[in-house]
Amino acid sequence: MSHIEYERLHHNLKRLKLTTFESILDNYLEAAANDGRSTIEILDYLVAQEVQSKESRSLALRMRIAGFPVEKRLDQFDFGFQPSIDRTVINEIATLKFVHNAENVVFLGPPGVGKTHLSIGIGIDAIEAGFRVHFANASTLVEDLSKADGERKLEEKIRGLAKFQLLIVDEMGYLPFDDHGAHCFFQLISRRYERASTIFTSN
Repeated sequence: MSHIEYERLHHNLKRLKLTTFESILDNYLEAAANDGRSTIEILDYLVAQEVQSKESRSLALRMRIAGFPVEKRLDQFDFGFQPSIDRTVINEIATLKFVHNAENVVFLGPPGVGKTHLSIGIGIDAIEAGFRVHFANASTLVEDLSKADGERKLEEKIRGLAKFQLLIVDEMGYLPFDDHGAHCFFQLISRRYERASTIFTSN
């Protein structure tokens, strides 16, 4: 490979935003030449590394967009500490069939039983399965909707939230909504009904 070809290859990889491919190319080609790997083996490895890197970055971005207050996974939940929670039911919800079917889930119970933990854990599983997820505190969400309505941007706000295949609304009923807030919230839920899934947690 001539110097011109070498520079053009790196330049084109950067233009195509194949950043991982470009960054590991030189070292891997040297190692592959010593091991006698075929062209197909070399390309397969380099492309696989690029795909893995892009998937990892995509997952990290979707986690940030989700807005979870903390990262809590289902396998960290202590079912022994909360024997009133039916593990079989949670495992069924964790299959994410309800997301595929645009159905809703409601977690009811007093504070401290793990409703938020379960909803976040299911949300993370959904993200890793490729779904778009957003987490919101109910009071904050209603305030945002009311503010958007006052600025004549409610439709835009609802369209944005309607794009998430799973919306998690935490602490429903913890603070009461005024009539205006309740009206805005109802419009959001109506837009999502039978089109996308929502998890509600409430006392």
